[in-house]
Amino acid sequence: MVRSKATNLLPTETRPYHSNMKTTIILTTLALAMTTSARCFPDGATWNNREQARTFINDACYKSGGMFTGNYAPCQLKAMCPRGQGQNIDLVVQNLNGNTGFDLADKDCYDRLNSGISKCPHGGETTAAGWFFR
Repeated sequence: MVRSKATNLLPTETRPYHSNMKTTIILTTLALAMTTSARCFPDGATWNNREQARTFINDACYKSGGMFTGNYAPCQLKAMCPRGQGQNIDLVVQNLNGNTGFDLADKDCYDRLNSGISKCPHGGETTAAGWFFR
């Protein structure tokens, strides 16, 4: 093993701390990826027009420049509140990973937000694969 004469340190690639940090980041990312929870809100407004809500979600997740497209920095939250048929629709997507930015797949964005519309009369929220959706 060659040590630096100036600092008497091991090269970066073999330092235990560097290796442990990589392991910590990998394990944190895996833990977030395997955690899934969902809940429906027990009360509040019901959907006036589910199809219109799905159209808002489709545009936000799939269209070029849509609110929820593109890269998310660590812990970044993106939100929008479109108004349709006398009702505001509060939509939120957040990257829960504090170390790494990601680009959320359009289909995952749509499917997770749509589940709160399809399965929950009053809306709902989901945490899955290191992402929060409402």
